[in-house]
Formats: sequence, structure tokens, C-alpha cells
Amino acid sequence: MKTTFLQPRFEGARFSEHTLPLEVARDLAAYETLVVELAKHLYIQNNPERRRVPNGFAADFHLHFEKIDDGSARPVLCVVAAGLLALASAANDYFNQARDLIAECIAAPGGQLPPAFPSTLLSHFNQIGRSLRDDERMELPRADGTAAVLNPERRKHLVLAAEKVYEREIELGGTIGEADWEKSTFRLRLADNTYAVIPMPESFHSDARKFGGRNRNQVTVKGVGAFDSWDKLQKVISVESLDVQLDYQLSARFDVLAELTDGWLDGLGIAPDKSKLMEISEKMVGAFPEQVPLPVITPTPEGNLLFEWNVPGDPSVDLHLASMRAAFHVFQPDDTEIEREFILTSTDDWAQFFTFLNKTLEHQTA
Repeated sequence: MKTTFLQPRFEGARFSEHTLPLEVARDLAAYETLVVELAKHLYIQNNPERRRVPNGFAADFHLHFEKIDDGSARPVLCVVAAGLLALASAANDYFNQARDLIAECIAAPGGQLPPAFPSTLLSHFNQIGRSLRDDERMELPRADGTAAVLNPERRKHLVLAAEKVYEREIELGGTIGEADWEKSTFRLRLADNTYAVIPMPESFHSDARKFGGRNRNQVTVKGVGAFDSWDKLQKVISVESLDVQLDYQLSARFDVLAELTDGWLDGLGIAPDKSKLMEISEKMVGAFPEQVPLPVITPTPEGNLLFEWNVPGDPSVDLHLASMRAAFHVFQPDDTEIEREFILTSTDDWAQFFTFLNKTLEHQTA
């Protein structure tokens, strides 16, 4: 038997095509769990002589997607039950009461929760609405015809009404400090020079050994973190993915260069050829000598690239993209100059170029 239970409304750019991202399904699964737990609580409150709900109380309560209607994204959630008697029982009234009470809890003004809603269940909002972004909201219908609006800020306040921290999805970028192999964690150094302790799956141990202490390689962590009321990260609770970006500063610089268009220099300036930029990026990222400082890479008005190092001697490379001719120049401490040209059209050419930079610039930075 199928009965319509709820039709929430999701608003935001991701829902404009009247579809739901799969990650939102986790929010709705968490909503189903809260409905069941709240229904059990309401039953015990109304039947104080009992310490627990009857066996099978929630056995036939299962929410299913039936369809998604237009109007941003409006999924129809139905209760699908195998047993007709179970659905017709008094237990079904408690699920309906729980549904309505959750909406009233979300809509409660000034943080004043409905008396019937137990604060012990507010922690469920750590999962409900977790996937919502800052410009998104989930609306739940209320009995009076209005809507209760759940957005990231409201979700935060609901959890903090009962807890010291609340949880939300995180994406952190930084470099690997020391690892604690016994606890299977590592310290991630963030851009502001603070650290976060990251749970580390065993599959990441080899990467942690390889890239630990190598500041040119950035680790991107996606997962769930606990935050206080000032939105300061207190703890990384779980990790969904760990990705290593080799020479991330070089990679980011080539991404910026690829966005240039003709006229980038006060209406003048030819944009560098995007296919050449990709070719150069693939040769440099992950292969650039670790002993050599990363260069500052700037475009030239003619559509080429200039590499410069902020070290004694002012070393530089003019890279002509059409011919892939690299002209190196540096002043020596004795006022002599070193000039060398390379044609960078093969992997071997690049290897020789890197070997030269490693040997030549090593003396400039010593």
C-alpha cells in the first residue's frame, strides 16, 4: 500500500532543472530516521505505562520517492507498507504527528522549540540538510499552509540548541605535516598556518609517506567536520576523499593563464594558446625539480610566457610557445652571464632542461 506522506521543496541553482542530486537523498534518509525516533518518543509520552514501543511499531514505515514535481525540485515521499493493518493502526498517527512537529521545530521563532520536541533529537539535524549549500534551502509544509525553511544557518542553530558543536561538510586544502601511524592520522597544514588532524585510511599511508613535508604538493580533504558557534573548525570527524595535487601552485597558475582572452592587457595583449599551456603544464607539474624554487610565470603581450625567479642573478626564461624555444638567462656573481637555449618538444628535452635548471640555479640559491 502506498500513501503520500510529505512533499518537501528544494530551492537553489542545483534544483533548477527539477532534479535532486544523489547526495540530497542522504538528507532525506536522515529525515526518515528522525520521523521514526520522534514517533517513538511521542508514543512513550502518551503511554507512560510503557517503557518501549510495541514490537513492529515502525516495521511498515518506509519512505520512497514517487516522483519529482516542477517548482525547483519537489519530491513526493510516500509511505510504502506491505501490511495494510499496520498502516491503519494508531502507529501511523504518531508518524504524522512527528512529521508535523519536525516542521514546527524548524519554523520555531527565536530558537523557541515546541515543548513536545525533545532536545535530545536535535542532533539529527547534523545529517538532515547537511548537503545544502549556502544559497539553498529545503521547505517542509506546515499544517497552516505555510512552509518551514531549513537552510545551513537554521540547521546550525537547531543543533547548537542542544550541542556545543554542529557538523557540516568540509573541503580543506593544505600540505601534509607529520603522521601518527598508530592513530592513523596526519596533520594538515592549512593556508593560515594552522593545523587540522585528519583521519587517514590505510590506503593513504603510502601517499602520506611520499608527500609528507613536501610543501609543493597539496592535499584536498573532503569529509565532515565539527564546528563551534563561531564556525571555527574543532575536529575533522570523517573523511570521504583525499586527493593529492602535485605542484599545486604551478597547476593553479596555469589554470589562471588559461582563462586569459585576447585584449587582456588594457585591450591589447594576445592570450597564450590554451593547448600549449596544457602541454607545458603536463610537462612541468609533478616533474619540476624540488631543489629549484618555483618560478613566477607571467604572460607576455605577444602571447608567450616569461619565467622569473626571485633569487640572486635574476634568472629568467623566455618561452616562445609557437616554436617551444626556451631562452634562459642569468647573471653570475662575477658579473658574467649564462645564456642557453632549449627546444622543448619532447620528454627528453624537458628532462635536459630540468637538469640544467637544477644544476645552474642550485648555485644561485645556495
